[in-house]
Amino acid sequence: MQIAILFIYLSGIINPANGAEKQTKTAFENAVKKMALKNVQAQMTLETFDGTGANTLRTLNLSFAQFDDAKKVMIEITSPEDLKGTQILTTHFIDKSRKSTIEIFLPSTGKIRKFRANNRKLKIPGTEIPINHFSSTAFDDYLISEEEKDNFNGREVQKIKLQLPENAEYLVAYLDVQAELLYLIKSYDNKGNLTSTTEFTDYRHTESAEMDNHFPHKVHVYNPISGKTSELTITKLSQLSQIQDSDFELVKNLQP
Repeated sequence: MQIAILFIYLSGIINPANGAEKQTKTAFENAVKKMALKNVQAQMTLETFDGTGANTLRTLNLSFAQFDDAKKVMIEITSPEDLKGTQILTTHFIDKSRKSTIEIFLPSTGKIRKFRANNRKLKIPGTEIPINHFSSTAFDDYLISEEEKDNFNGREVQKIKLQLPENAEYLVAYLDVQAELLYLIKSYDNKGNLTSTTEFTDYRHTESAEMDNHFPHKVHVYNPISGKTSELTITKLSQLSQIQDSDFELVKNLQP
C-alpha cells in the first residue's frame, strides 16, 4: 500500500476527543507529513516476491513538488522495459473544494485514467505498494479513533483505527506519539480479515532546507491473502530545482 509511502499529510475528520486523543491526532498528522516531501526527487528500488518466492525488481523515480495551487507527486517507472515510462501523478489541490486525484498513464495503452486520491486499492503495477502511499490526501475523510496501546519492536505505540464513513473496511495504524513516527499500518476487510500490512523502517534525518525531517527509507508491504510481498528502498534523495508545472503533467504523453 500505499513509499508514498510512499510518501503524505492529512487533514482527517476526527470524532470529539479528549486531550490525549487530540494529541494522538496531531502526532498522527505530523507523522504522515514526514512522508510528504517538498521539491525533492527520490530514486528507489522496488522488489516484489510472489507466493512461490520468485521476485521481480523495478526501479522508480519519485518526485515531490509544491505549486501555488497544488502539491503534486509524480512516480515514474524506469525499469523493467515492459513498464518503463509508466507514470502516476497525484495532485492535492490547496483549494479544499477541488477533489484530489490520482492519474495513471500506461505506455501500452497510450491513455490516462483518473481516480480519487484516497483510493487505497490502487497499487503500483505488479506490486503491493498502494499508489496513495505517496498521496498527500491518503487519509482524507477518515474517522480516527484511539485503540489500545501496544509494543512494536520494543517501542511503545498507540494503535489508531481509521475508517471511512459508511464503510466497514478499516485500517489500524501503529504510532509512536512522542517521536511522531508511523511504524505500521494494517488493513482489514469488511469482515475484519487482515488484507495487508505495511511497515515503515530505516527512518533517517534528511539534511536539506526542504527536507528537514525524518523520512522512512524502507517500506515493506505483505499481502497475507496472495502471499505477495513488496519492499521499497530509497537509494538517493536529491533537491529539485527550476521546477515547472509542465514537468508534473501527464497530458504531454498524449501529444503526437
